Amino acid sequence: MGKVILIAHQKGGVGKSNTVVNLAVALATEKFNGDFNEILLIDADPQATTYRWNQRREENGSPSFPCIRLEGNISKQIKRESENYKWVIVDAAGRDSREMRSAMLSCDLMLMPTKASQADLELMEHMSETVNHARDYNENLNVNVFINMSPTNSQKEKLEARQLLQEYPEFSLMNSVIHERKAYRDSFADAVGVHEWNNSKAKAEFSCLLKEVMNFENV
Repeated sequence: MGKVILIAHQKGGVGKSNTVVNLAVALATEKFNGDFNEILLIDADPQATTYRWNQRREENGSPSFPCIRLEGNISKQIKRESENYKWVIVDAAGRDSREMRSAMLSCDLMLMPTKASQADLELMEHMSETVNHARDYNENLNVNVFINMSPTNSQKEKLEARQLLQEYPEFSLMNSVIHERKAYRDSFADAVGVHEWNNSKAKAEFSCLLKEVMNFENV
């Protein structure tokens, strides 16, 4: 049975799809010697951003991931798919979607990217209620939050975000911080991950994020 990682948040625009593709490429590169077939991507967002990114890889002749689209109650299908892959990474729709809630019942670990702005952090109260409800059915659900798209020239927002996140014991705050970098936009446009790009800082950030994921007790 493979491990299931869910990337989700109620709010859009926090970088879920960027996290999915770069975490997947980092995993394939660092742990599977470039073998993309051990990792299934599930796109459960109507926008299909991850699915289209993977299609562009195929069109460009780059190694692509097994990738499927799902909608509705996807919990059982995730479990079935995890029998065939070592890792399953799910990109779930936000807006408190059925896809996000059902995926929370089948994952080993949920990663929740958040910007450090007050508007984004205020949604944590609602997400904490959603997580606690999901734990009624998946008592082993673990949720790790990391700061994403953080300004590179300021520490103030990151420090304030870390202080606020301590008020939510439902979440574990990760040490990794992903910064706002042009390299993420450019590499995504070319349907590659930063591990396949030419920016060492961006690559190092996702290597650190992957290391934290791998060190998680249930992964």
